[in-house]
Formats: sequence, C-alpha cells, structure tokens
Amino acid sequence: MYCTVLYCAVLYCTVLYCVVLYCTVLYCTVLYCTVLCCAVLYCTLLYSNLLYCTVLYCNVMYCTVLCSTVVCCTVLYCTVLYCSVLYCIVLYCTLLHCAVLYCAVLCCAVLYCTVLYSTVLYCTVLCCTALCCTVLCCTVLYCTVL
Repeated sequence: MYCTVLYCAVLYCTVLYCVVLYCTVLYCTVLYCTVLCCAVLYCTLLYSNLLYCTVLYCNVMYCTVLCSTVVCCTVLYCTVLYCSVLYCIVLYCTLLHCAVLYCAVLCCAVLYCTVLYSTVLYCTVLCCTALCCTVLCCTVLYCTVL
C-alpha cells in the first residue's frame, strides 16, 4: 500500500508538474507571441509613421523649393522684361530726341542760310540798282551839262 501511495504521489506530482509546465509554457508562449505581435505592430506603425513623415516632409520641401523657384524665375523674368522694355523706350526716346534735335538744327541752319542769302541778294540788287541809278543820273546830268 505504501508503494501505491508513493506511486500515486509521484504520479500526482508528475501530472501536476506537467500541468504547471504546460501552463507555464502556454502562458510564456502566449505572452511571447503577444509581446512579439505588439512589437511588430509598434515597429510597423513607427516605420509607417516615419515613412509618411519623410514623404510629407519631402513633398513639402519639394513644393517649397518649386514655389520658390517659380517665384524667383517669375521675378527674374519680369525684371529682365521690364529692363528690356525700359532700355528700348529710353533708346527710342533718345533716338527720337536726337532726330528731332538734328532736324531742328538743320531747319534753323537752312532758314538762317536762306535769310542770309535773301538779305545778301536783296542788298546786292539794291546796291546795284542804286549804283545803276546813280551812274545813270550822273550820266544824264553830265550829258545835260555838256
């Protein structure tokens, strides 16, 4: 009977040991799988979040650089266009001013020469007429006296 009790005690302890071992292994396995699953989920979410933030940051930087480039190029283009138009206007006005000034000087010179020529011509004709009249009068007077 002592052997039977001892046998039952050993059997009971073995079963109890196996149950405890099974429960411990099961608990540890479930705990390990839960922790592993949570770690994988956490790492996946962290990676996704970092990837999203990186992509978002890159898109924001790309848009910012693109917008800055477009604004800079637009300002540069408008400045060059403004300077070109201003240069053409100044050049046109300068050439127009020089042409008008040249025409005015030329017109004044022609007018002056015309007036001078007319005056000289008038004075020459007047002088010649006066000289002719004087010579004629003197001749007539001389002839009459003789």
